[in-house]
Amino acid sequence: MLFGTAGFATYGIASTGSVFLVGVPLMALWGFASPAALGLMSRRVGPHEQGQVQGANGSIAGIANMIGPGLFTQVFAAAIASERSWHFPGAPFGLAALMLLAAIVIAWRVTSDK
Repeated sequence: MLFGTAGFATYGIASTGSVFLVGVPLMALWGFASPAALGLMSRRVGPHEQGQVQGANGSIAGIANMIGPGLFTQVFAAAIASERSWHFPGAPFGLAALMLLAAIVIAWRVTSDK
């Protein structure tokens, strides 16, 4: 998940295509996070609750797929608005990096031994 955060941050601050390309391998390494997260979640529930976990994951993904495009489009529009004295077209990527960082903190707290 840290690679995803670094990749989104790189995308957000990229001023050239070459800098943007630096983020591509970072984002590719983030691909290992999903199977690991699903494994951690499956281990925390019993065999009769696996379907509920998978259903919850699917539901959350569906909600994110509905909210995400509008949210990031609005952030982009606000970041490049002509009435602003500053322009930050990478703002949606910055927001994504912050959201993923928050997810890392939550995951760390949930999975740490108490």
